[in-house]
Amino acid sequence: MYEVINENLGIAKCSLMDLTAEQVNQFLGQWEPGANIDSLILFYDKEEDLIVLSSNNLLKIRSGMMAHHGCISCVDIGTYDEVTLTSGSQGMKRIDLIVNRYTRNAETEVENCSWKVIQGKPVASNPAVPAYTSGNLQNGDLVDECPAFEVHYDGINVTEVKSLLSVTDGLSGLSSKLGNVKADLTKANNNIAIINSNLISIVERGTKNNYNYTKYSNGDMVMWSKYTWNTNLATSWYNWYFASSAAVGFPVAFKQAPLIIVSPAKTNELYGLGVTEVTTTGYKLTAYSPKQGMCYVQADMLIIGKWK
Repeated sequence: MYEVINENLGIAKCSLMDLTAEQVNQFLGQWEPGANIDSLILFYDKEEDLIVLSSNNLLKIRSGMMAHHGCISCVDIGTYDEVTLTSGSQGMKRIDLIVNRYTRNAETEVENCSWKVIQGKPVASNPAVPAYTSGNLQNGDLVDECPAFEVHYDGINVTEVKSLLSVTDGLSGLSSKLGNVKADLTKANNNIAIINSNLISIVERGTKNNYNYTKYSNGDMVMWSKYTWNTNLATSWYNWYFASSAAVGFPVAFKQAPLIIVSPAKTNELYGLGVTEVTTTGYKLTAYSPKQGMCYVQADMLIIGKWK
């Protein structure tokens, strides 16, 4: 706990932060009644037979690793760095800034880092944080200061040491977060699988017997074709003449009789078209006209149904 300065004279130093509450009360008893912890600029430890000087102007930065703009620095595990603070001023307030100062030598290209205290301006009230050098060694700058701590003074007392660093979890915390990420990814994959199962995709597409057809994953099937037919409209029915074709087969069978939409495409005669005897495997085409005789028929066919 104590760092011996002079063994022969029995003089040591320590930080008040290293003392227990019991030790503080014991050492305060060596001063006049009503003394507070600020009075412990020195005290005598009977058990160690040492005169101890308070080193409260030292800030201990304990072990850890820092990453800033691609630069890595660390305080070894089980050790600490000491930063010397400048005492406050009676009746004044001040904020000092402790930075990790990264530098690169322009000639040797050697990089280094060290703690630096940037002292703020003492004022009666509302002290400001002092300015620092913001750079990036990766972009060619020679100096880059990373703000690490603010030290707040009220008079001669330090009232707050404020950390400005964001701290990552340890390995156990990171492992737990990775587990959560894995669970979230699994949930997302399940949701994607559900979405995919609801999406309609093409499972087969082809051309056969002058028909184009497409099968979809939801069971729908669509066909389309241009049917040509040269026929004699000879059968009379209420002043209309008509003829029916032979059975026309689908290139792929439907599960049930489909819907067929047919319309005249091109002709040298006035006529109409329709379908009869529609089954899962085919149909018959009927042409009709108010004029008797030969008719050259071109029909655009659209057939919609289920293949499963």
